[in-house]
Amino acid sequence: MGENMSKNKTKKTIEVKKYSQKQNNKFEHFFENTLNILTLSSKYLLLFITIVLIFTSSLFIFNLEITKFHLPITIIISTIIFSLYYRKNLKKAILATIIGLIIFSAATFAVGKIYDSTADGNTYHKLTIGALKNGWNPVYEDIADFKNNPFDILEDNVNVKWSNHYANGTEQFAAVVYAFTNNIETGKVFNILWIYIGLFIFYDLFRQIKISKIKSLFLSITLAFNPISLTQVANLYLDGVLAISLFIIIIISIIKSLYKTESKDENNFILAMSIIWCVNAKFTGLAFAAIFSIILYLYRNIKNYLVDKKVFKEKLIKETIYYLIVVVISVVVVGSSTYTKNFIQHGHPLFPLYGKNHVDNMVMMEMPSSMQEYSSLRIFLTSIFAKGENVSPSYATTQNDPDLKVPLTFTKEEIENYNIPDIRMGGFGPLFSAIFIFSFISLIIIGIKLKKDKEYEKIIVYGLVILTTIILVLALDGSYWARYIPYVYLLPIYSLIYILKKDYKKNKLANIVSSLIIAIFIFNSLLISYSQYISIKSTNEYIKIRIERLQNYYKENNKLTIKLNHHGVQGVQYNLDDLNIKNYVLTDTEKNNEGYMFNY
Repeated sequence: MGENMSKNKTKKTIEVKKYSQKQNNKFEHFFENTLNILTLSSKYLLLFITIVLIFTSSLFIFNLEITKFHLPITIIISTIIFSLYYRKNLKKAILATIIGLIIFSAATFAVGKIYDSTADGNTYHKLTIGALKNGWNPVYEDIADFKNNPFDILEDNVNVKWSNHYANGTEQFAAVVYAFTNNIETGKVFNILWIYIGLFIFYDLFRQIKISKIKSLFLSITLAFNPISLTQVANLYLDGVLAISLFIIIIISIIKSLYKTESKDENNFILAMSIIWCVNAKFTGLAFAAIFSIILYLYRNIKNYLVDKKVFKEKLIKETIYYLIVVVISVVVVGSSTYTKNFIQHGHPLFPLYGKNHVDNMVMMEMPSSMQEYSSLRIFLTSIFAKGENVSPSYATTQNDPDLKVPLTFTKEEIENYNIPDIRMGGFGPLFSAIFIFSFISLIIIGIKLKKDKEYEKIIVYGLVILTTIILVLALDGSYWARYIPYVYLLPIYSLIYILKKDYKKNKLANIVSSLIIAIFIFNSLLISYSQYISIKSTNEYIKIRIERLQNYYKENNKLTIKLNHHGVQGVQYNLDDLNIKNYVLTDTEKNNEGYMFNY
């Protein structure tokens, strides 16, 4: 009898284990399936936002302006292309499209309720977006000459120059959304979309090189929710777009150089779209995308030449044609209103930063006076190890010197500073200095191990990318300002990719270190997210009250006399137009009631 009881007990234990394993497999399958669908939806959104740029820019060339029909037309075009590309998995493609459109709609609705309170947002960004929405063609017309506007654009406004000549990809997308919603604040949805796109495309790329699902997801979170993107999530700044698109460009270029994946064609498609956006986000995007792409393009072709000259010739022709097509679309078509126009009119594609009658270097002008005589390396390290804050000539601070601090330490005051969208010192977050130390040490250790294991190809590829990063930091102005050096954020990621790719199951130290660094990365982003949440909530509540009072005043008086808080914040007048407040005049006389970027 005792034997039978023992056998029954063993049988039940086995059954419980099998059931538990079955449930775990079900959950794992569901988890993986969900991530795959979300990844597909991120690819749909990337295609959609890229089609918006290509479609809009192409019509500009044919002198056709933005209309309210641009958005639905580009959604239809994107959906058709996406369905054809993924026709073998049509059901998943349709589901991904629906999810992508839900994400886009929800994000657009959410940001439409948040007022951009930043200087840049209410100056040249809104000035450009509003004019584009109202029919301005940037290819053939100066914005100061554009008359189909709810107000006259002041010709002596310095922002006219930026609107006329700066890369305007994000503004074009924002204008298309604005034309459909009639709410200029909805245009800044591109920042949320790029975080979502980055999150799942990074996940997909890490899975391609055999990093586990959970580790890929956490590693993707550290990249998508980077400090640059988080500080700009609810405004019209665009450095987060540049950062995430550049991260995708660099990581795909590394994968193309080191790993054979089944997603080669799809990766090329994603790479092309990321380049188009990176190049047309801002001028530095053109430089960064070109430099990192060319470095690894040359490496791949030199390697092919040394291995097999016939294969080299075939791949060289194919890859060169690919990049030429991408460059033409990025610079000549989508960049027709900036790069092409600037070259034709002023002899330099990067006017007004370069060429005849170029403007002064704002980056150097904003550098703290105490750092003016520092070497590039010292400037960079000072910012990395400084407290997060803005110390520069344009900010009214009690002192103009950065404060160095002990890594892994922070104060409430410092965290509050991360509501600044263009934070200068410590711009990668309050904990990044500790992460930076880790990356420096681990990269040396990994380099030694790679040499010992004779993995020379990895040494060359990662070495080229890291060396390029170092040269850019030392050679370019602005190495103290995080939003101008986004590629630095990838330095710790390279070592994490290696550790997680090697999958050190038996190496407890490697597992502990990698987990700790990812945890610090995520906590770093959470601190910035908290600062942003508090700032957005309080600022938006304040502005809503002012807007409500303004609307009541306008209903009672049916006219307004307004004094802008600054000559350049003309863009806020589009907000007035959206609120159907049209009967007003600008004045230099002081006013009592506070509005939104103006008094009345």
